[in-house]
Amino acid sequence: MPVLRGRKAGVALTEDTPLTDREVLFLAEYLTDFNAPRAAGVVGYKTKYLKTTACRLVGAPHIQAAIKREITDRAQRLRATVDNTVRELGRLCFSDIGEIFDDAGNLKNPKDLPCEVRACIASIKGAQKKLTAGDSVVEYVHEIKFWNKPKALELLATHLGLLQKDQAERDAPDVPAFTLPADTPGVKVH
Repeated sequence: MPVLRGRKAGVALTEDTPLTDREVLFLAEYLTDFNAPRAAGVVGYKTKYLKTTACRLVGAPHIQAAIKREITDRAQRLRATVDNTVRELGRLCFSDIGEIFDDAGNLKNPKDLPCEVRACIASIKGAQKKLTAGDSVVEYVHEIKFWNKPKALELLATHLGLLQKDQAERDAPDVPAFTLPADTPGVKVH
């Protein structure tokens, strides 16, 4: 059984072993970006041995159990399920820019947009511009940026396994459509 330094000698670690204060801090830091050496450095482990210490910490059964618990708790708090994630990707993939305009071609108020459309908008910028110099007529210009649709399509296609077939076809060897007999005039067979 693994034993971490800083604990009583010979004490075997199990999933039920309580975390030390420093391990709790390490866990909190680790869960921000899953970079174990960085997290170990932040909580004060020696710089010279960060990678080794980080590997030992993440490999300890009580810390692995705590990581799994925290990730499960986080997913429940966020209601982050596969279905919800795929649903959001679907919103981005199948969004229609036409839904942000009314029948006259004017931009709708964001409050009047369906939530599926609002979820696809990354940013909205507005500006006032005068049509001609010295004129008092003002035109309102809006810039609306949607989230990256091609990336969302790629993620969804990957999740659904649609890209694996394409990759397999690209990796397949070239096979001739037909072959000519070796004695065909004018053809050299290698």
